[in-house]
Amino acid sequence: MINRNEANERAPVLLWAALRVLTFITMILAYVYETGGWADKSLKILLTEPWFSYDTYYYFRIVAAGYQVGELTSIYHPLYPWLSTLVAAVVQSPIAGLVIVSSLAGLGLTIVFYRFARLDVDHTSAWTATALLLCWPASVAIFLPYTEALFLFLTVSCLLAARKRQFLLAGSLGALAALTRQQGVLIALPLLWELWEASEHKLQRFLLNWRTWVVGALPPAGFAFWILYRAIAISDVNPNFSSPQRFIYSVLVSPHAFRISSELEFLPPWVAVWRAFSAYSSGRIHWSAYGDAFLAAVFLSMLVLGWRYLRTSYKLYCLAVVLIAISFHTGVSANPYHALPRHLTLAFPVFLGMAQAYRFTRLWFILGVLLLCQMLVLCCYVWQTWVP
Repeated sequence: MINRNEANERAPVLLWAALRVLTFITMILAYVYETGGWADKSLKILLTEPWFSYDTYYYFRIVAAGYQVGELTSIYHPLYPWLSTLVAAVVQSPIAGLVIVSSLAGLGLTIVFYRFARLDVDHTSAWTATALLLCWPASVAIFLPYTEALFLFLTVSCLLAARKRQFLLAGSLGALAALTRQQGVLIALPLLWELWEASEHKLQRFLLNWRTWVVGALPPAGFAFWILYRAIAISDVNPNFSSPQRFIYSVLVSPHAFRISSELEFLPPWVAVWRAFSAYSSGRIHWSAYGDAFLAAVFLSMLVLGWRYLRTSYKLYCLAVVLIAISFHTGVSANPYHALPRHLTLAFPVFLGMAQAYRFTRLWFILGVLLLCQMLVLCCYVWQTWVP
């Protein structure tokens, strides 16, 4: 017999499975359209070639040959490609290893996010929040050979463990998240707040609790391990203290990041936003920049609408993710905010807040519109006309 909780969890999993199949089909059709038809395309080509766009190239290189001295791959955190390397050794295909790990992480994310939402809301709101997360246009990255699925699986699991007062597990998951993306270090903020809540807001109890220091240090420790690995294994850390920008890119990111664009900068958010507005008003940037700005504006509007329904720890995490995302300025020659909607989507509690703030009477219509947008973004990924 299937109990009620298992039956409720089945709906999000079925949605994820349907989207997993739909993304495969859409990518193949987009690839066939772009390359002029079905002629001379084997099944292997159709299942592998559509994936090779943007960051996937670099993850493929890491899985196929490991991190190499002087290569651009050093800007990509290691957990996702390392796990994919293990799977690729079994299936004898780097791209298949990447897709399998991303797919399994996406399935895990769907399950844990629903359970995470159920801590605070009923089944209907939890289902709505999960569906919005999966169907959001920028969430297409969950179905690509990108880090998003693994990162979100780890961060949602981290907060779920923290809510259950399993703090050492939560801290360990936070460390793994920091080994997946730079933003993983931000999970220390909600972890520390949940520890503060567990100490009943008593400062002495909070400060004298060894878990406070150990758990709070684990996500930064994960990030520090990656920096140390880069320094020792691939000689990629060359501290430059001439300016904050040079220090960030010479130590925290990678000095090779400027090979992507010489215009990359971390700026105060108000400065980055002002420069972006100036670029948009000039009319000389790529059309996709306006799509990024629109999706970012909708996402930030959802954050505002759902803000009062979020726990303080979730607010801290969302605010940190948003500030980091809008502070990352990618120049004015093409797009001042490359992939901004995808970076903002890491603030996953937004979907939980939105599900509580608004009761969707036509949810399937909304999901359908979001899915059309998501499939459009996916096609643009295959055609390399929009960085998702």
